[in-house]
Amino acid sequence: MNVPQDGDDETRPRKQMRVSTMGDGGGDVEKGEEDRPMTIGVFGGSFNPIHLGHVLLAITTKQTKPVDKVVLVPVFKHAVKTDLLPYEDRVKMCELAMSGAGAGGVEVSTIERDVGESNAAMLKALKQRYPPNSKLWWICGDDVFDWIERPKGVATMKEVTGLIVQRRLHKGSGDRFFKAPINESKIRAMADRLSLEIDFIYGELPHFSSTLVRRAPGSWRAFLPQTVSRFLESRPDLIAQLHANLEADAQKEQPKTKDINDVDENGPSMSCVIMGVEAMHMLQYERGQTGLWLSMGTAQAEADLVEAQAQTDTVLGEIASSEENLLGFEEALALEMELKAISTWLKHDRKVAKKRSPALVRLTGPQGWTERYALLEKFNTRIDVILGATIRALSEILAFYDGTDKTTKSHLENAPELLRKWSEGKESLGRLRAFVCAGGPTAFSVVRNSFELRQRLDHIIEAKERKITILLSSGEQNLSTPAALLRILEQVTAAEWSLMGCFARSTPLPLVHKLLLSNQVKASPQSGESSNGVVLSSPNFDVEDFFATTSGAIDLMLTVVKALAAAGCARA
Repeated sequence: MNVPQDGDDETRPRKQMRVSTMGDGGGDVEKGEEDRPMTIGVFGGSFNPIHLGHVLLAITTKQTKPVDKVVLVPVFKHAVKTDLLPYEDRVKMCELAMSGAGAGGVEVSTIERDVGESNAAMLKALKQRYPPNSKLWWICGDDVFDWIERPKGVATMKEVTGLIVQRRLHKGSGDRFFKAPINESKIRAMADRLSLEIDFIYGELPHFSSTLVRRAPGSWRAFLPQTVSRFLESRPDLIAQLHANLEADAQKEQPKTKDINDVDENGPSMSCVIMGVEAMHMLQYERGQTGLWLSMGTAQAEADLVEAQAQTDTVLGEIASSEENLLGFEEALALEMELKAISTWLKHDRKVAKKRSPALVRLTGPQGWTERYALLEKFNTRIDVILGATIRALSEILAFYDGTDKTTKSHLENAPELLRKWSEGKESLGRLRAFVCAGGPTAFSVVRNSFELRQRLDHIIEAKERKITILLSSGEQNLSTPAALLRILEQVTAAEWSLMGCFARSTPLPLVHKLLLSNQVKASPQSGESSNGVVLSSPNFDVEDFFATTSGAIDLMLTVVKALAAAGCARA
């Protein structure tokens, strides 16, 4: 049993087992390994709806614990909650949430509906879908210790080998959050009585819960994976039910009626910070799609851009309709003003891009690439302004509560600095994506024939490497970097090589060596020498594949950025 003490270093690396590929709830295993026992992490919950906290926990478990796969099991019929969204819709949202980058090896099972029961009966049936001697680990929060020795808990624990436990914040009086103390001797004795192994999530995950969603109902979509928020936007009936549920819960938790002139503790500023994060992401995505459209000029590229613009407009519409009381929060008010100004300049820039698009699509070579990116660069400074305003707003929130309540402190005291580092790292990837997309399908040949563009690309990659290095080497960080992100970043580097025909000079030599050994890139004496002295060849470059690869890393980083923004506004 690994029980962390409060204040202990929880960032020790964990040994990982080889991953297999299986279908929903125990489908086909890897060829030739049908009888190999497996280790399955089972993550049950109402998922009403699934939010970013669930996604982070599932991905972190898969990447840091010795499990072959993680299976999400939505509750079919909850013993207490009777107002859940329809089961089929909750399952669909779970599938959508886990379809993104970094969620490989995480699946959704409808075993509870098939069995008709939860916990013990469900686990027993689930185990039968896997090879003999397979083991189940129950993924849960640390409140599991409050109920596992009750009759139903004991029956449930008999079906699992052990628990994978996430330390989490619990809501106390008022709006205070706290981390439950760990009694090692009590937990060890409990584990012995139940014959359980217990393992904790190493590295603290940001706090994310439905409580935080209730604090910012005007920007609820920012707490959800984008695929889930888009699904809900297409189902007004589900949104209405969700809002009704959240409002009812909020009334139970806060029966007191506040005066309209009172500063709403965390609520208004929290919503503003989350909307800032969401607006930045939408602008980054639209910037990249605009680059593809200007360089390719295809009907599909135009359709993709129209969809991206619609998503941006949805976020901006929520911002425009926001009427939060920001009295006492000057930086939050300044952020709101910046956000509400986006529509004005964005409308103008879209009009300019549409007017110039026919000529820019026809313009080839270095000149075409340069002129297309010149339109996209307008996004850069404006995103920087929003990023800075968002960080200042979050810092203001924390400073305000540190000054008014000396008995509590931020759950993540360095949240503004962490948020800045992750946001800047994410933006550096976004700029690389936009620049390459502006080059279009012929970027592969253009960059080989234009020293100026090759040099500019190399500088953009160097800036990206610098920001990512700062992010990953932050000694003050208590947050575990998802292993999935490291793997996707390696794919981005391989994509850079496929574009340039060599590694950028800023690419770390250990990564160069690792990619060469992994056969993601191959050496050839005919194609020239990289800045690292490695002779390389390159496969055909596909700008749409490059967009997809970089978007995978950016989308995963968005999950962490949103969680950090929320964590900074929770107090422990």
